[in-house]
Amino acid sequence: MHTLWLPLLLSSVIWAEEQYFPQSYNATWDEGRLHCQSCFKELTTITSRNVHLIVQDPSFDCWVGLRKSYNGSFPWAAWSNGDPVRYQNWYPGHPVPNKEKKLIPICSSTPQSPLSTLITTQKSTPMTSTQTSTITSASLSSVSASVFQTNKENDTCPILYKLLFCLNMSCDDLESSMTICNRTPTATPETTTYSTTPEVTTLSTTFNAATNGTTTESSTTSNCVFEPEPDAEEYIEDACVVLLSFGMWKEEDCNRKLPFICYEERFFGQINISSVTTSTGNVSWSEGPGAKNISHYRVEVTGDKNQTFNQKNLFQYIETLTAGTLYKVQVFPVKCDRDLNPQNISFYTLPSDVQNLIVVSVTDVSANLNWSKPDGNHDFYSVAFINASKGEEHKCDNEECTITDLIPGTEYEFTVKAVVNKTIEGVPSKVSDYTKPSTVRKLRSADNDSTVIMAFWDPPTGSHSGYRYCLKEVNNSLECTYCNITSDISNTANNNITNSSDTTTVSITDCKTVDGTETSIKESNKSDGSMFCLCVAALTKSNNLSGEMVTILAYTRPKSVDLTLIPSLKDMKATWEIDGNYEKFEVTITSADAKDIHSYNTTDKFYTFRNLKAGVFYTVSVVTLNGDLRSAAVNKSDYTRPAKPTWVKASANKNNIQLSWGAPSESGGALIQYIVKYNTSFWDETNETATTETNITISNLRPGTKYMFNVMVLAGNLSDPATTTTNTEPEKRTLVLTMLCSSQTTLHCDETITRNELFEKLKKKFDDKFQDLVYWKLKAKASKDIL
Repeated sequence: MHTLWLPLLLSSVIWAEEQYFPQSYNATWDEGRLHCQSCFKELTTITSRNVHLIVQDPSFDCWVGLRKSYNGSFPWAAWSNGDPVRYQNWYPGHPVPNKEKKLIPICSSTPQSPLSTLITTQKSTPMTSTQTSTITSASLSSVSASVFQTNKENDTCPILYKLLFCLNMSCDDLESSMTICNRTPTATPETTTYSTTPEVTTLSTTFNAATNGTTTESSTTSNCVFEPEPDAEEYIEDACVVLLSFGMWKEEDCNRKLPFICYEERFFGQINISSVTTSTGNVSWSEGPGAKNISHYRVEVTGDKNQTFNQKNLFQYIETLTAGTLYKVQVFPVKCDRDLNPQNISFYTLPSDVQNLIVVSVTDVSANLNWSKPDGNHDFYSVAFINASKGEEHKCDNEECTITDLIPGTEYEFTVKAVVNKTIEGVPSKVSDYTKPSTVRKLRSADNDSTVIMAFWDPPTGSHSGYRYCLKEVNNSLECTYCNITSDISNTANNNITNSSDTTTVSITDCKTVDGTETSIKESNKSDGSMFCLCVAALTKSNNLSGEMVTILAYTRPKSVDLTLIPSLKDMKATWEIDGNYEKFEVTITSADAKDIHSYNTTDKFYTFRNLKAGVFYTVSVVTLNGDLRSAAVNKSDYTRPAKPTWVKASANKNNIQLSWGAPSESGGALIQYIVKYNTSFWDETNETATTETNITISNLRPGTKYMFNVMVLAGNLSDPATTTTNTEPEKRTLVLTMLCSSQTTLHCDETITRNELFEKLKKKFDDKFQDLVYWKLKAKASKDIL
């Protein structure tokens, strides 16, 4: 059996794949269709899209699904499956139409039977008129049956052709007239009456024209018989289409037995797998087309184990499968002993669960897991780890896996599942444990006094529930190289500090646990000037799991001194007192201004720093030393006594004075501060400014005014001043004073001596008032000079 297929467009977006099945045995059209409907879908339809596939295979004429009377009054309108006929490829002359057959006169040749024709024609005039024409020809008496047979030269008997031409008639008119001659209707008004005798045929026609006239045509023929014109192809009333072997169509009697072509849409059903376990699965599928003719469904399961089932239901329960294995299932509907297109599905059985899952070890950021290989197959293992806030997943290829990037001090639930096909996971196995806490950060000893140890730290990253610290007095730092407290604190009676080089264990008897909110400790009543080893570790798992310990040295300090400073111009003497034991003292002097630092050790309770800079701020620090132990530093600061600037000078214009001076030689380039005071007595104005430079510009001054400047060094106290004075340039203006003189002595005011005396008195008056504090100048002029 040959199978042809073609995807045909059923709608704008859906395609159906059709298959074609030529049947080589003979059957009527109805028998062939019944077989197609039983074992396939229908007799085939033919369209412009599939015709090239259908005609390429059969080498014989075949029934197809088109029948003339299938769709009622519209012949050849629809295929047997209901589709409209949109494509036709009929053999020329087919289908044969059902038309009324022509009657052909068959006449015998008799001389005594002339052919006469009487024609009466009513002319189109308002009035009625009759015209009669009689044509009689003795030569027509010899017309025989051969007159109406086809002539090879002109298709018509020459005499009949001339006669029709004379009568202005066509062959069709004659044929119609001869057909009427065979009828014998009853003559009534305005009807047509035919009368026939053995020897003479008379045609009489009466009809109403636009002019109400009548036309009478009479024809008499002797010895003629009318028979239907023979057809080249016979019209078939109940016809079905046959696809000819070369592709064209022809109708045939539907009861004729011929091969036929069936078609069926390729079956695409739904198939599902459900209730999959490690060894079982339930397959269900949709019903095949023409279900009543499907004898059964053949279920084929292939994988590491092959199984076949014949099932009449639409489901099959499959057992004894291997865990984590890929299986392919095909379901074949069996119809008329023929396998339809199978429904296919593939599935994996679930992997088995892992066994003996344990946490082998943990660090602060990792956990090492181990388990036994499960039964069946798997591709890899999925290890999920989740804490209180979020979860993540990790892929592992073996039965041992280290999970990293965990949060310290946090409880995790680890879930391990075998996985196949990347997404199909087996039964999970779970185990929980904590990561170790991370180390505390920035562990530091505070400013302890002679009997108290204080320490602070920052919380570790991650989580923790508490802290454990241990404090032990030691003789040297080597005894505090490494601290270790066993992870399982609850099972340890004694907590130890271990030397990392020789693993010597030193017992610690003073270990305490504090709440996780505490980040400091304070231990009192410790011996003076002693060294202690302090170890601190974060705890988790209800304070039963310890992180790594952090170790520092802590001390009780020697007592600090009571310090006094006695400064001079270039020296600083430090003296101190102490109530307690000491080995020596560390004395240090520093100055940011002099950029200098000196440090000395002494067993005395005093020290004099020499060759210092005058007027500089110094800080003296004294630390008590007792072996490697140091007291808290005692600091005091003071200035050396200041020296005055070596010189000062000024230059001025109308409103500004440029002032500069020399730094004290005793200060030797140290950064010192100067105070500049300036005033004017006349205007009673005093101002002050501070600077570390050796020059300054003073603005917004009064023109023509004398200013006095004092430059001093500020170093706790003020030095002696360096002084100078200067005048701003005057802004000159001229004032005219007119003196009025009156005297009892005639011409006394006009005497020169009188004028000079008056001028000198006036000048002394101005001098007493302005002195040299402001610019002024007095001149005497005669009134005539002024004018």
